[in-house]
Amino acid sequence: MMRYIFTLSRYALLPIVFLLTNSCGKDFLDLKPYESLAVEEATKTLDDLDVLLRGVYDQYQNSDYYGRYFILVPDVMSDDVKQNASANRAKEWAEYNGNALDFIPEEIWTEVYEAINRANTVINANIAVPPTAETRKNQIVGEALALRALSHFDLVRIYAQHYGYTDDNSHLGIPYVKEFDQNAEPARMSVREVYDNILADLDEAIRLMSDEFDANRMNKIAAQAILARVYLYMSDWQNAANMATQVIESGVVSLTPTEAYVDAWRSGTPPDGIFSIAFDDIDNNGSNALGRMYIVEGYGDYLPALDLVNLIDSSDVRIQLFKNTGPGGLFGDLRVDKFPSVIGDDDIPVVRLSEIYLIRAEARAMLGDEDGARADVNVIRLRANPNATPITSSGQQLLDDIEREKRIELMFEGHRLWELMRKKRGVYRNDCTSVICEIPYPNDRFILPIPQAEIDANRNMVQNPGY
Repeated sequence: MMRYIFTLSRYALLPIVFLLTNSCGKDFLDLKPYESLAVEEATKTLDDLDVLLRGVYDQYQNSDYYGRYFILVPDVMSDDVKQNASANRAKEWAEYNGNALDFIPEEIWTEVYEAINRANTVINANIAVPPTAETRKNQIVGEALALRALSHFDLVRIYAQHYGYTDDNSHLGIPYVKEFDQNAEPARMSVREVYDNILADLDEAIRLMSDEFDANRMNKIAAQAILARVYLYMSDWQNAANMATQVIESGVVSLTPTEAYVDAWRSGTPPDGIFSIAFDDIDNNGSNALGRMYIVEGYGDYLPALDLVNLIDSSDVRIQLFKNTGPGGLFGDLRVDKFPSVIGDDDIPVVRLSEIYLIRAEARAMLGDEDGARADVNVIRLRANPNATPITSSGQQLLDDIEREKRIELMFEGHRLWELMRKKRGVYRNDCTSVICEIPYPNDRFILPIPQAEIDANRNMVQNPGY
């Protein structure tokens, strides 16, 4: 019996203790204890399914998922972040000496698969509804399908080498779980099989969901945006460009104006938000929040590396996302101030419109549409700095310019390591305060180990090389 993938979800398979509410936005996650119901009694109506779906979003808030470590770990493993002298949280991963017994790979694995279990409870519920309720049912199931796809995409990025690591993508991925079976001992699928399942779930989710938009819930535009990212990771340039175009031309989300960009981060609502994980002054991770790992009022374990900071012009508004309150000396004076809340009520972005422009820019450049690529990257560059010189480059320099813009725009949102991996490049830290400053590609340590407890519980589970 698998201990972690198929551990009975404390949400879906223990007594359900969530109060049904009809609110949306941040209140959508404000769930209160009400009464205990067995799971088979909790999936009889659409209201029941909606409550179950809220449990998936609640899981995404977990500090071992989007609430902190899933975003933090790939950044501290990259060249965008350096350690402070006092760093001890995720330190072993920043220094590339973690092991399969450490709590971070175990907790991420556990919490993400629990999110999947919760989504599967919604997807597999057999509820008959009248024709008048079919649209609502489709929306609920569509959201769950898209969240299931996103969770598996997250797992395959952090526990498996990137798409393209082998020519046929036959290298080890992760189990793609579509139903609960506490006696199952599934083997790991290939990365190709995992991606095929992700594409299928996202396609079906997009077909089912309506055009209704809420940036704190999975929605059709968010599913399309995530699909554009998946295609980019697959180097499927045409589909990445096509999907990004659908998102941009939908007009559902607009780019935040220059003058409001920094204030959006300060207010805890990311700019250009397509899908973000909601937190508020009541429902937050407190000292376990992502921002507390950076700000001086928190742990301050990690600091922005000058490798990144030096890429940003002084007239670029994004330079304001650093704060001069650092320790000085070897570690410098700057702190990351992108998630500044002391109580941890900053929303955490999953996907933003600015990323979609940059996805299309790279895809267009790879397809030979350099005019289109330059137009897209300049939209983001000039939004951040209206006085900047527009990019006019071509060839490899254009691709480098797009990468630089993406690195700045998405800094500290958990992307940098995977950007390097998919481009088959190592991590080289010039502003380095770690015990390790160069991690060449390929490297077994660019991904986390399968937790040892999972290996022990499932005879079909295979450990990653190097662990």
